Amino acid sequence: MSSNPFGDKIVGRGVRGRGRGASVSGRGSKGGRGRGGRQGSAAAVACNNRRPRWASTSDANTNRKKLLVLHGNRQTGELLLGRMEKLQKTLLREDGLGWQMDAPEAPHLYSEEDDSGDDESDKYTSNTSRWQRTWWHRKGNTYQGLEESITMLHQMWNDSTGDQDFVGILGFSQGSRLAHIISILHTITNSVAFPGLQFVVHTSGYGDCPMPDNFVTYLKDEWGSVISPSVLSSLDDPQYNFDEVKIQITNLHVMGENDKLVPVSSSRALMKYYDNPQVHVHPGGHHVPVKAGDVQKYVQFLKDVQDDVKIQLQSTSLGTNSTLLSDTTATPPEAPTVEPPDEEHGQSQIDEVSALAQIFPDEFQLLSESTPINLDNHDPHDYSEEARSYQHPIRYSIKLQPQDDCEQQLWPRKSISLGIKYPPTYPDISPLVSLIHDMNYLEFSLHQSEALLSAVRRAMEEEEGMPCVMSMVYAARDFFEGGGLSQSASSGHGDTRNTAITSELNATIDDEEEPPPSDGLTASLRSASSKRIEECTLQGLQIASTMLERTHSDDVGEVNGSGKGGSWKYTIGLVGKPSAGKSTLFNAATAFARQRGSTREGNINSDCDDESDIAIGGAAMAPHPFTTIDPNVGYCLVPAPTGACPEDDAEDLAVLTASGLTLGSTHGRDSTGRRLLPVCLKDVAGLVPGAYQGRGKGNKFLDDLTDADVLVHVVDVSGSSDSEGNKVVSDDGCSESNHPMADLAWVRNELVEWVNNNLSSKWDNILRRGKDKLVGMFSGYKQSQSFVLDVFAAFEKYATVEEGRYHVFDNLEQWDQGDLHRLVSAFLGVRFPMALALNKSDLPSAPQYIKDIQSKLPIHGSHVGIELSAHKEMQFMRQYITLAMKAKTTGENIPQPNAFPNGVWNCLQAAMSLRSPVLVFPVGDMVSYEPLPGMEDYATRHASLPNKGMICCLINAGGNAPSYWDSKEEVYNSKSGAKPALRDVLLMKPGSIVEDVFLGLKWVGALSGDFVRAEGAARIGEKPKLVSKTDVVGKHNRILRIMTTKRIEWQKK
Repeated sequence: MSSNPFGDKIVGRGVRGRGRGASVSGRGSKGGRGRGGRQGSAAAVACNNRRPRWASTSDANTNRKKLLVLHGNRQTGELLLGRMEKLQKTLLREDGLGWQMDAPEAPHLYSEEDDSGDDESDKYTSNTSRWQRTWWHRKGNTYQGLEESITMLHQMWNDSTGDQDFVGILGFSQGSRLAHIISILHTITNSVAFPGLQFVVHTSGYGDCPMPDNFVTYLKDEWGSVISPSVLSSLDDPQYNFDEVKIQITNLHVMGENDKLVPVSSSRALMKYYDNPQVHVHPGGHHVPVKAGDVQKYVQFLKDVQDDVKIQLQSTSLGTNSTLLSDTTATPPEAPTVEPPDEEHGQSQIDEVSALAQIFPDEFQLLSESTPINLDNHDPHDYSEEARSYQHPIRYSIKLQPQDDCEQQLWPRKSISLGIKYPPTYPDISPLVSLIHDMNYLEFSLHQSEALLSAVRRAMEEEEGMPCVMSMVYAARDFFEGGGLSQSASSGHGDTRNTAITSELNATIDDEEEPPPSDGLTASLRSASSKRIEECTLQGLQIASTMLERTHSDDVGEVNGSGKGGSWKYTIGLVGKPSAGKSTLFNAATAFARQRGSTREGNINSDCDDESDIAIGGAAMAPHPFTTIDPNVGYCLVPAPTGACPEDDAEDLAVLTASGLTLGSTHGRDSTGRRLLPVCLKDVAGLVPGAYQGRGKGNKFLDDLTDADVLVHVVDVSGSSDSEGNKVVSDDGCSESNHPMADLAWVRNELVEWVNNNLSSKWDNILRRGKDKLVGMFSGYKQSQSFVLDVFAAFEKYATVEEGRYHVFDNLEQWDQGDLHRLVSAFLGVRFPMALALNKSDLPSAPQYIKDIQSKLPIHGSHVGIELSAHKEMQFMRQYITLAMKAKTTGENIPQPNAFPNGVWNCLQAAMSLRSPVLVFPVGDMVSYEPLPGMEDYATRHASLPNKGMICCLINAGGNAPSYWDSKEEVYNSKSGAKPALRDVLLMKPGSIVEDVFLGLKWVGALSGDFVRAEGAARIGEKPKLVSKTDVVGKHNRILRIMTTKRIEWQKK
C-alpha cells in the first residue's frame, strides 16, 4: 500500500465523528461554509480541482493509475490490503496495467452502539471480531458521519496529482455501500464530484435498503450549485428514492454463493442502479476473493476499462461529446480559491516550514504548490518567504529515520514519513497529521500505527497554540528509539500477526540494550582538542555577553527580540537537574494553576464560581529524578523590568496622583508596587548529563526548550544531591564533588552539545550550500534570520579582531570543532540568556555556595543569581489558597503573614530583564490615560488573569488585586465604570513598529478598521506627539493612542 499523505491516519482537530476520527477539512477559519468550517461549498472546491484523468490517448501504462479501496465496517484499510496482497501484486506487475491500491482508514472509530438491531446495513457486517473503523454510525436511516467520510475521500481523490490519479473504486461490504453512494454523487453532479471516476467494483455490496435520509440534505447543501435544476427539484420530493438515477460508469459486482451476511440476492439488488452491470460469482463467503480465477476476472475487467477509456479520449479529440443526464447540465460556478490564513497565522506557518526545511534538509518534502519568486536564481532548497510564494493550505512531509545506524533495528523496515497539513488558523489549532508509508498490516500493524500517532498527538497537545511540528518529529523518533515498535506490536490484544517481527525486535534489543551514542562528527568537520573546544565555548559566551550588554535603545531590536515585530507571547523556561526544585518553583509562581501542555486562551470567569478553581493542584513533585515527565505549562505573573513602566518614575507618578487619577493594572501589583505582567512559564523534565545523546528524557527536554525566550536555571545550592537528582547526604552538608557550581557547567554543556551535534551531523550538507544553509539551521531554533545574522556578524568580528581571520563564513571548509562550538555557544548565549534560581537557600549548607556562585557571575551563560526557597513560597501559596477556600464557607478572617516572600518574583523579573520586551500602554485618551473600552473583554476574561487563589496570595503578600477584580463577588467585571489610568499593557518584541501595536489591538478586538493616525508620549503629563505607523515603539512613545477609520461598538457610544 502507498498511503496518500492525508488519508491514512488523521489526528488533527477536524470535524469529528466518534473517537479520534476527523475530517481532512479541519476546522477551517471563521465564516467558512458547511460542516467543519470548509471554505465554500464542496461543489465550489471540487470545481477548482477538476482535471482530466488519463489525459493522453497514448499507451495508458505511461501513467500509473490508482484504485481507491474502501474497507468494510470494523475493519481497516491495512488489514483489507493485507488480505488482498495477491491481487495487489498482480495489478502492479501485470503488463499494461501497473495499478496501485490505496486504502485509507475510515475517519470514525467503531462503537458497540453501531450493532443496533434495526440497522439494515450493519446486519451485513461480520460479528466475528471487533475491528476499529467505520464509515458512519447508523441511527435509524441516518448515517451519522457520512458527510465527513465523503469529504475526506474527496479531498484525498483531488490531492492525487501527476501520474498517480485515482480512476476507480473498489468497495467491500460497508465500503461497497459507500462506493455506491459516491457513484450516485458523481453521476448527479455531472462528474464534478470525484472527477475522472471511470469504474467501480462492488464486492459483497447490497442494494436492498433505502438511501440514508441525510444524503439528500448533504447533496442540496454541498453540491446544489452543480446539480441540474430538474434533478435538484426532484430531491425536494420526500418520495424521491434515487431509482431514477442510472449510473453509467463501468461496474463489476462480485458476490459469494455462501455469503451468509450479504446474500447474492442483496448484491443483485444493487445492480439495478447501473448500466450494463458485469457479475462475478465466487463459491466463497463474505470476503474479497483473490484466488487465481478471481484475480484473472479483476485483471480482465480493468484491461477492458482501460481500452474503453482510450476510445472515449479519442472520440473526445474528434469533437464527440455526451452527458450523463438527459437534463441540461448546469455550468459549474467559478470556484473561489481556498481562503488563505490571515497575515499573522500565514507568517507563522511559513516561518515554521522554512525552519523545518533547514533542520531536516534530507527529510523534508513540500507537497503543496509554491511559486519561485525569482525564476532565474531559484534555490530549490530555499523555503523562505523571500524565495517562494506559497499556496495554502500548506502540506508537507518529513521522513522519520534513525540518526544512528546502530538504532536501525528499532525502526520499521520500510520508509515512513509524517504528513502535515495546516488549517488556516494554525498554530492556534492543531495541524492535520498522517502517516505516509507503503507497509501492509503485517509489516506495520494497526496497534503500532495507533501507538506512534498517540505519541505524536501528545507532543502536539503539549505545544497547543504554538508551532509544534518539530516536537512531533522528535516524539516520533523517541517512540521508535525507545522500543515503541516492539512494545506496541506485543500489546495487540490477541493479534498474532506480528509475532515473528516482535520476537526478532526483542531479540535485537536484548543483544544491544543501549546502543553506543554517536559522536555526531563527520569527516568534513576538522577535529579539535578538548582544550580548544573548551576555550572556544568560553569565547562564544564572551561574544554573547558583549551583545547582551548593548544599550536597550529603540533602534536595537534584533538581539533582544526575534528580529520581527509583533506581540510577544513571552515564555520563561525552567531548567535544571532532576529534583532541583523546578516543579516546586513552578507551583509557587503559578499558584498551582497548571495548564499542562497548553497556553490556551479562555474565559477566566467561566468556572470562577467553582471551588475547583482554587483547589490545590499543580505540577507533580518528589525528591527523586523525573517526577516531571511532560512539561508543565501555565501562566505566571512577573514584575515588569525596572524602569519599563511610566509609573516607575517617581516624578511621573506624582503628576498622576496630583491629577486625581487612579493608576490601574490588568494583572495586579506586588507588595513593592511593581506592575505584574502575564508570562507563560514552562517546567520541563529534569536534565541529566548525556541528555544531548538521548539519555534520560534528553531529546524531549531539549526540544521543549525551543519555545522559551529566557531560561531560569534552578540550582540546588544546598549541594545535597548528585547530578542526577539523587539525594546523597543530609541537608546540613555535602561533599566537594556535589558543589552546585558543577551543575552550572554541565547543564550549559548539554545545551551546547545538543545544537552542536545537530549541526555537525549535517556538516557535509552545510559545506555544499554555504553560509545560507548554516543561517537556516540556526533559524530552526525559532529565531529569525536577522537575529541569526546579528550573531554571525558578532562572531565574524571576533574572528577578525582576535584571530586575524577574515570572512570566516566564506571558508567553512577550514572550520574545526572549536569554531562550531564557539558559534553555537555565542548563539545560545544570546538566544537563551539565563538567570539562576539559587534554590533551597534556607538550608544550612547553602550560604557558602551562594556566596561562591554570586562572586563568579556571569559564568556558564548565567548572568544573575537570586537566592530563594521555592518550597517556602509554595507553602505560602498553599496556605493562603487553603485559607481562601475555608473563609468562603466559614466567613473567618484571613490572618496577615509576618513576611512577604518575593524571591520567586525577583528571580523571574531578573530573567525577563535579560531579554526585555518593549512595554506599550494603549489608551483611549492622552489626558486621562483611560483604557480603550475595547480592552474590557481582555481585562475581565483572558485566561492569563490570576484566579482568586492567586489573588488571595497577592493581597496577603501586600500587593494589589487587578483593577477589575470584584472582591465581593469574586469575579472580574467592569460594572463599576471605573477607568483607571494606564491599566493595560502590551508586551511587544523589540523592533516592533506602531503598526504592530495596531495589529495586536485588532487581534484582541480592541480596534477595528484601518489605521488613520496615532499619537504617543514617553512620560505621564507629557504633550503627545504624532507618530507614524512605521515608527519603532519604545520608551519614547510607549503611551500610545491609535485612531482608525471604522468604529466598533464601544466607539459608537
